[in-house]
Amino acid sequence: MINTRTDVLVIGAGGAACRAAIAAADAGAQVMLATKKTIGKAGATTVPVAEMAGYNAADPTVPKDVEKHYEDIVAAGGGAADERLAALLAEKAPETIDTLESWGVEFEKENGGYYVFQSCFSRWPRTHVIKGHGEPIVRAMAKQIALRTGIRVMEHITITELILEDGMCRGAAGWRKSESGEWESVRIFAGAVILATGGACQAFERNMNPNDVSGDGYALGEAAGARFTNMEFMQSGIGFSHPIVNMFNAYLWLGLPKLTNRDGETFLEKYLPKEWTPAEVMREHRKHFPFSSSDGSRYLEISVQKELLAGNGTDHGGVYADLRNMTDDYVASLPDDCGIHHMWYLAKDFMKARGVDLLTDVPEIACFAHAINGGLKIDENASTTVPGLYAAGETAGGPHGADRLGGNMMVTCQVFGAIAGESAAEWAKKNPPAETKKTSEQDVLWKKVDADAMLAKLKAVNQKKLLICRREEGLKDILANAANLQTELDKAGTDNRIHPENFRLQSLITSTRLMAEAALARKESLGSHYREDETGSGNTNI
Repeated sequence: MINTRTDVLVIGAGGAACRAAIAAADAGAQVMLATKKTIGKAGATTVPVAEMAGYNAADPTVPKDVEKHYEDIVAAGGGAADERLAALLAEKAPETIDTLESWGVEFEKENGGYYVFQSCFSRWPRTHVIKGHGEPIVRAMAKQIALRTGIRVMEHITITELILEDGMCRGAAGWRKSESGEWESVRIFAGAVILATGGACQAFERNMNPNDVSGDGYALGEAAGARFTNMEFMQSGIGFSHPIVNMFNAYLWLGLPKLTNRDGETFLEKYLPKEWTPAEVMREHRKHFPFSSSDGSRYLEISVQKELLAGNGTDHGGVYADLRNMTDDYVASLPDDCGIHHMWYLAKDFMKARGVDLLTDVPEIACFAHAINGGLKIDENASTTVPGLYAAGETAGGPHGADRLGGNMMVTCQVFGAIAGESAAEWAKKNPPAETKKTSEQDVLWKKVDADAMLAKLKAVNQKKLLICRREEGLKDILANAANLQTELDKAGTDNRIHPENFRLQSLITSTRLMAEAALARKESLGSHYREDETGSGNTNI
């Protein structure tokens, strides 16, 4: 067993985790960053699921621009966002651009200034653009981490348990794969711990998360007794599904692509109410990428999902999206109220570089899980309800509500990552690390089960009954499926070697349960949460 100490332990290595580590070190703390992978290759921020990353920040030199950002967050949240956190996010967002640029991150420019457009759920344009999605941000922060002697990095470690004493978080325990390939038990005693492990969209068959983002922070937080908020709200939406996986960004719908099923038949019409046409639904969807029950654009995801569930998808499980009409002249003829004149060429070039020419090929699309809007409930210091435990990024809940502004997650990772790092460093000064009780060493890791097969069962049910269309009986099926899988895992026999994939399975079972319980409790449709069987009202937190 390896025992070590640090002032601040950061679990994760994506956008929020790296920013937290830098902030904690700059505040004078000794920091350890624990990651399943390696710096620069861990977390959802590093995965290029789109041709660009949107980055939301107001211009503080423009009167009331910061206030408008706050108003947009609250409006999109539908009453579920924490207004204190929304105000803090809007206030601190502009300074993060200066910081990132000083570290070498390049933002798109146009006409001598920043190129910005009006993105998802916003009423005013403020979304900046970074080519290459979030990878340039993490690459820049990796260089900053390397410059700081106060940050140690422990790679190839799976954290499986938080260490608690007297109700406080005092570190974490896990297993690390050594250079010889052996698994070593590790205990990291810390003054404060920051969870920044991302979300849990790996719980779905189709998702836009890497395999290291598997709900670990949710499972660790729940086991420690942390409160959660807004777990019923998750971003899902239509993405290219074959021959590559990529977001189908909102502005593409303004081109009115032709959607057909496996037999070449158009299908939108049979799922639309009489007052909507396919063209009207597509034009409505130009306003935002994610699915939302808040407007008529919802019929696009509902139609695609229902057509696939009806068995009318291709052999690859998608439907066709024909964009061959998007010639330069056609794009120039379109009104540019969604950034299409600038963004289409980024999208076209990005897709062509990955082997898909949108002007000659007809790719497939399907519905994907993208991100969780909720998480561990945090306050203005990024502190959870467990003393000494902090959360940031997609692991944390509160800054967003029923719908989340496009470009807000990237900036949230920077703002609350920095706040979490500074707050944890301050807490650790008053609560220095010390060795505490022996941990449980996670019996689940020794279980002899087919984790991949069990996870496939979890994903299959979630894809059908938790993504897009939700009904009471379906949500109960999800909870029953999750409970059965947990029982199977608990009752399984053990052997003499570690199975780290078991913790991934357990984390996604826990995350599924948290999402389904919250979705079952909230009976009305609100934003990203769509209950096609209920019309009630109310507000619920799990």
